[in-house]
Amino acid sequence: MRGLWATDWGAMHAQSFSGHAALVRRSLRRAILSALLTSMVAWAAAVEAAHAQDVKPARPTHAPADTVDVRADSTAADTLAGILQTLVVRVTRPLVIGGSSAFEADLDSIAFLEPSATLADLLREMPVLRVRENSRGEMQVSLRGSESRQVPVLLDGTALTYGWDNRTDLSLIPLTGVRRVTTVRGLSSLLAGPNVLGGVMRLSVSAEPFASTHLEPLRVRTAIDQTGGGSVDGGFGGVIGSETQLLLRGGAGFRSRGDLPIPKGIEQPLPARPGERLNSDAEQVNGFLSARLQAKGGASASLSSVAYGARRGVPPELHVQDPRLWRIPSVWRWTTVLAGSSGWLGAGDNWQLGGSVGLDFGGNEIDVYETPDYEDVIGGEEGDDRTLTYRLFVDRSFGSDLLAAAFTFADADHDERLEPGGEASYSQRLWSGAVEFEKTLFHRGDGSGAAITIGGSLDGSDTPETGVRPKRETLWDWGAKLTGSWTLAGGVTRLHAGFSRRARFPSLRELYSGALGRFVPNPDLGPETLIVGEAGVTASGESWTVQGVAFHQRLNDAVVRTGLGDGRFTRENRDRILSTGVELLGSWRLRSFFGSLDLTLQNVDLDDPTAPEDQRRPEYQPAVSGSLELGVQAPLAIDTRLLIDYIGRRHCVNPDLGSDQELQASTALGFQLWRDWSLRAGPLRRFRALAALENLTNGETYDQCGLPRPGRVFRIQLEVG
Repeated sequence: MRGLWATDWGAMHAQSFSGHAALVRRSLRRAILSALLTSMVAWAAAVEAAHAQDVKPARPTHAPADTVDVRADSTAADTLAGILQTLVVRVTRPLVIGGSSAFEADLDSIAFLEPSATLADLLREMPVLRVRENSRGEMQVSLRGSESRQVPVLLDGTALTYGWDNRTDLSLIPLTGVRRVTTVRGLSSLLAGPNVLGGVMRLSVSAEPFASTHLEPLRVRTAIDQTGGGSVDGGFGGVIGSETQLLLRGGAGFRSRGDLPIPKGIEQPLPARPGERLNSDAEQVNGFLSARLQAKGGASASLSSVAYGARRGVPPELHVQDPRLWRIPSVWRWTTVLAGSSGWLGAGDNWQLGGSVGLDFGGNEIDVYETPDYEDVIGGEEGDDRTLTYRLFVDRSFGSDLLAAAFTFADADHDERLEPGGEASYSQRLWSGAVEFEKTLFHRGDGSGAAITIGGSLDGSDTPETGVRPKRETLWDWGAKLTGSWTLAGGVTRLHAGFSRRARFPSLRELYSGALGRFVPNPDLGPETLIVGEAGVTASGESWTVQGVAFHQRLNDAVVRTGLGDGRFTRENRDRILSTGVELLGSWRLRSFFGSLDLTLQNVDLDDPTAPEDQRRPEYQPAVSGSLELGVQAPLAIDTRLLIDYIGRRHCVNPDLGSDQELQASTALGFQLWRDWSLRAGPLRRFRALAALENLTNGETYDQCGLPRPGRVFRIQLEVG
């Protein structure tokens, strides 16, 4: 396969209607990513000396998303991260943040993610979350009955899920520069901004404080797999200064794959090659630069800039008569976040002020083909997106209590060119003002304590540009949150409970897009509101940790897609979707053996007497799902890991039938083994070799109706850093 930036790529796609604008954008991306690679090489030589300086980490400052209590010396700190960090051997560690259940993953501690991994790769490994590929070839997340538009993704406090679709393709978000991923389930902070309903995922690049000792001077990884594809990434990090520190990081990555293997027995349209998933090839390049200035007094300023460009095929659905026959010759994005904080001010460290600006630019092209040989283009789509996000916050401390307020405003523009169909421009504005107050009820020397958090928000939305369709009036709605937590003596067990109410305004795509003939637009869609209640316990010992959470969610005026019986969908508001369930997570270690388990039991119902009898099952919501990890450190210090992932029976809407279709339960197995060697000298201190086998049994497992996951894939990976 030719490289993503090969000089003949433009000639190969000359039949696309993209024209000169696409050429300019591709040239810009080449320049941006070439600059990133050049910067990485230029800095690498200077990093080792800078890294050797003995510096102290800056004092923590305001976290931009999912926690109110952020002061290092706060007695109401609502997290078990310090206790559980070294015990969880899988990807994540369970936490309680702001009275809400959560889990956290540090990217540096994960051995088995492939180079140039994406957010979808990581979420596949996380408990409770379910990731699936949709008919556009995009990876989306589901959590507790909530869909991807209800679980936003924040990059250093700026949402990647505003804009045209109010969601983003998780298989395109690179993790090359991400240090930590934190996921709050259900009861996320009101300060996170508008359109935050069923939780939030926060990606940390440089906006949060971190110690210079966490930086790797230089890191390089590479891998190959049986499809003929491969991946590589590299990064550098260093610090300048002592009391006032400038922390610098950068890196780039590339990944490529041919058509993925497909399990035996699955029939595909011709001309699919035996054993290969038709039109499933992909290439991506990405890069990042980040800088953080940390003053001794706590003031800070940060810059995070992340870019990617990709092309790929879209595998056709196998359960419908007229599947999408698409290829995406270009999709790109460049996100930059500028953030700053004053640190704690006043005689008693009483005040903290700060804010951020997010600049998010992107574009995509779609080519539509007449037949599955992907030779004759019969139409297509181009889209350009620009989203500006502004955020201000102020904190006021009262001893161990904290009052926090934040205002977020996002302005999203989308230009669309359809062939056939012409051009149109759309825009949407979203805003949210929120206040939260955390009150410490008591805190004792034995580690026990209790705290409550109460908050409210006012959210709004309007659509100034709607193409040729009528404009909508400004919409308003309110949010509220009340949580409490109680830490028992010793500080190793925490109880929490709470509820919240939030609203989400429909995206421009939901209101106005026909998706190249697959959807009938419904510009009359109204906002949906989610009421969440949960209660749980998190506990740990010297070699184990557990978390159990019971939840109930009521999604009023739920936006769902319904089949029209002619191969098309439309979106409608339904009365409500009710979700009730239990999440169980645990991990343990016994000498050389380790393991982890997660299990979700839930009942998700669509409650609407006006809905047809055969369309009352919410899509892709299994009653039972979970995974089991078993590992052992074998002789010669070789670590081995077996992962078993189970997802129960679920349903989808078949557009040809106009009714629900059942998708059978499935189990997938994966296996990895790896070994680390210490190099002891220079900037390269560790060498790792890894072998991985995915879908060990080559069994049929489905992300979505008609979209099977890959068959057996073997990968070899090397890392030095």
